[in-house]
Amino acid sequence: MDQLDAQKLKQLTLLLKNLKPGFLPYDVFVEIARLATLSIIEFVPLRLNTAGEIEVLLLPREKDDPIWPGQLHTPGTVIRPTDTDEHLYELAFERIVNDELKGTKVSAPHFVENILNKSKRGTENAQIYWVKVLNEPLAGTFYSISDLPKNLIDSQQDFIRMAADNFKSARV
Repeated sequence: MDQLDAQKLKQLTLLLKNLKPGFLPYDVFVEIARLATLSIIEFVPLRLNTAGEIEVLLLPREKDDPIWPGQLHTPGTVIRPTDTDEHLYELAFERIVNDELKGTKVSAPHFVENILNKSKRGTENAQIYWVKVLNEPLAGTFYSISDLPKNLIDSQQDFIRMAADNFKSARV
């Protein structure tokens, strides 16, 4: 595919200058994600069931999601330019708990690992954390780590298992 000619590139640049940093319109976000590496935070919400087995709380994507329709995923967020330096993680963590987990009570996040993750959306520099779910969830469904569902987003399987291993070794 040919690159944009100088006139179209100038037009695109002028249009992009009109966008404010922060939350982007979805179609623009998808194209940016395809072209650049995004910094994201992923929470892997875990608990021990009554049999002492580790379970992960997964959320469904919308049925009309253009990339992962109806697939299950862990809650996460893109780090936004409007996340202030001193509160960057607090704001991102708060977005995950309030927007995706709908206020479900969870423990403080426990860092697992940074990974460079290739997904259908694009390349992501992901910081993976596990959180312990402290009450009945207000969103999503629990699944056994030993039997993850087939409709889970493929690129998340490995880091979910990494987080579960870290959770297990923390002896919570």
